[in-house]
Amino acid sequence: MSDAPRPRHALEELLGGLPLRFTAIFLGAIVAVWLLRQALMPFFVAMVLAYLLSPLVEHLARHVRRSFAVIFVLFSALATMAAVLLFISPFLGTQISRFYTSLPRWQELMLKKLDPIVQTHPAWVEKAHSAMEALDPSATLKSLLQAGSGLLGFVLASVTLILVPLILYHLLLDGPRMLASVEALVPPRFRGRSANMISEIHERLGGFIRGQIAVALAMALLQSLALTIMGVPYAWILGTLAGLFTVIPYSPYLVGLAPALVLEMLQGASGARLGAVALVFAAVQAVEGLYLTPVWVGRASKLHPLEVLLALVAFGHWFGLLGLLFAVPLMVTVKVVFHVLLEDYQKHPWFTETQ
Repeated sequence: MSDAPRPRHALEELLGGLPLRFTAIFLGAIVAVWLLRQALMPFFVAMVLAYLLSPLVEHLARHVRRSFAVIFVLFSALATMAAVLLFISPFLGTQISRFYTSLPRWQELMLKKLDPIVQTHPAWVEKAHSAMEALDPSATLKSLLQAGSGLLGFVLASVTLILVPLILYHLLLDGPRMLASVEALVPPRFRGRSANMISEIHERLGGFIRGQIAVALAMALLQSLALTIMGVPYAWILGTLAGLFTVIPYSPYLVGLAPALVLEMLQGASGARLGAVALVFAAVQAVEGLYLTPVWVGRASKLHPLEVLLALVAFGHWFGLLGLLFAVPLMVTVKVVFHVLLEDYQKHPWFTETQ
C-alpha cells in the first residue's frame, strides 16, 4: 500500500483541509439547533441567567467549594426575585384585577370613539362592534388559559419551568469544565486565536446581559412611577411592560406609550394632556439612552444602531419572539466572528499582493 497522502477534495482545500465528514457533522449540528430552537429555549434562558450569576459564583468559589457557592447564589437570586415580586405584586395585582373588571367599560368607550369616525362606512361599524363584543372578559381569560394547547402545552410549559433552574445549576457548576472540553476540540494551531475570540465574546456578552437586565428593572420602576405621577390608568402594568421590554430595543414605545395614549384618549384627554404623557415617557426613555445604558451596560455590545436594527429584523424573522429577545447577544457573537474572519482576509496574500 502506498503511503502517499490522499489528495484533497477542492472543498477541503477551501475549508483549510478540514475533512468533509467533519464539516458535514458541524453543519448537521447547526441544522439540529435550528430545528430544535423552540425546544432549546430553556437552555437559552439558563445561559442568559448563567451570564448574570457567574461572576458571583466565581468570587465565592475562591473561598468555598464551588457546589456550595452555586447553591448559595441560586438561593440568594430566588430570594431577591421573591422580594421584588412581593414589592410590586400589590400594585400589579390590584391594577390587573381592576382592568379585568372594568374591561366592559373600556369596550363601551372604544365603541363611542369609533362610531363617529366610521359612521360613513356602515360595514366598518358592524366589524368594529363585532370585534369589540368578541372581547368578552371570561372568553378572553379562557382563551389565555387554553393558549398552551391543552394538557400537553401545560405539561411542556411546566417542564420548561423546571428545566431552567436545573440547567442553570449545572451550567454554573460545570461551566468552566464544559468550556475546556469545547476548547479541547479546537486544533492546537488555532487554540490561541479561538481562546481570544471566545474571551472577547464572553466579556462583551456578560457585560451586555448583566447591564441590560439591571437597566430593564430600573426602567420598569422609573416608568411605573412616572406614569403613576401623570395619573395614567394601570400605570404599574404599562410601566413594568415598558421596562422589561427595554431588552428589545425601540419596543417600550409600542408596549408602554401606545396603550397609555389609547387609554387617555378613551377618557377624553386633550391634545395637551396626550403630549404631556408622551413627553414624560420620552424623558424617562432618554434617561435610559443617555445614562443608564452607557454607564451600566458600558456599551459592551459595541454595535451600531443600524446593526441593532438588522439583528432585530433578521433574528426576529428567523426565531420570532425568542429571536427579538436574543437579537443583540447573537449579533455581538456574529460581529466578533466576522472581525476575526475579516482580519484573516486582509492578511491573505490575495488581498496584500500588489501585483
